[in-house]
Amino acid sequence: MEVELLVVVLIIFLLAGTVKGVIGLGLPTVSLAAMTVVVELPVALALMVIPSAVTNIWQAFDGRHFAGLLRRFWLMLLASAVGVWVSYSLLLVSNPKAMTALLGIVLCIYAATSLRKGRLFPRIAHERFVSPAVGLTTGVLAGATGSLVMPMVPYLQALRLERDALVQMMGMSFAVSTCVIGLAIVEHGSYDGELALLSFAALVPALLGMKLGQYLRRRLSERVFRNVLFIGLFIIGIRLVWKGIS
Repeated sequence: MEVELLVVVLIIFLLAGTVKGVIGLGLPTVSLAAMTVVVELPVALALMVIPSAVTNIWQAFDGRHFAGLLRRFWLMLLASAVGVWVSYSLLLVSNPKAMTALLGIVLCIYAATSLRKGRLFPRIAHERFVSPAVGLTTGVLAGATGSLVMPMVPYLQALRLERDALVQMMGMSFAVSTCVIGLAIVEHGSYDGELALLSFAALVPALLGMKLGQYLRRRLSERVFRNVLFIGLFIIGIRLVWKGIS
């Protein structure tokens, strides 16, 4: 990998880690959205795995709700893992441009929903049946595009989990999806030594960015920051859709 591209990737993870430090999520989304502008989606996925897995495993165990959340959502997490494993092969055999466009569409929907503070799930009447379906859909999208948030995050928000439980559950979901993506990449032989080394190296700026984000969170308006973030993601999403169809 060229030195200039290496520097760009490390800066991207510094920024993505900062976003996660401020609002509690966004490292995979921001890093993938930015990296797919300069590298192909399968490469961006491979680079994202280690920083995302480490930070989300930490987030998953950082709290007192792990056991209760696992009992409540284990089937959703399992369905998500199955969806990731099955759909990752779609990324390998499909047109990379089509998957890039799909990622752009997912980003646009996520950003627009977040900016409007809308709810994709206004009322959850049958959680036992809806949760596995949401998990499977999230896994399919995660395996095909690398986006871990849709429709899992809006669904968890609609369940009105207590704030700390919500953050911990997002960490559990993201950790499962990222780890299965990593296993799928290894299984399909898409992880060479250079990508693995760079993914480990990207963990450093990601962690530094998280610390910076936690510092900034106490000094910035979270509402303004979130609005700027989601507007940026929407613009990047449009850019990726255009890249995919052009």
